[in-house]
Amino acid sequence: MTDTKSPFASRAVWGGVTAVVGSGLGLLGYTISPADAQALPVLLSSVAAGVGGIVAIVGRVRASKKIR
Repeated sequence: MTDTKSPFASRAVWGGVTAVVGSGLGLLGYTISPADAQALPVLLSSVAAGVGGIVAIVGRVRASKKIR
């Protein structure tokens, strides 16, 4: 592997975050219904897309060099 990408673009990272959050919520007594579990991937994809868009905009605004 020679190419790199942001951790936010990694499905493995998002899967790990989901597992950790799910475990933590389970320990705190929260449960997820089967319907919510089916909707979770769509929600996480939407959040990831929103975060990615914000990161792209902030990155371009703060950039110090032109794009060629």
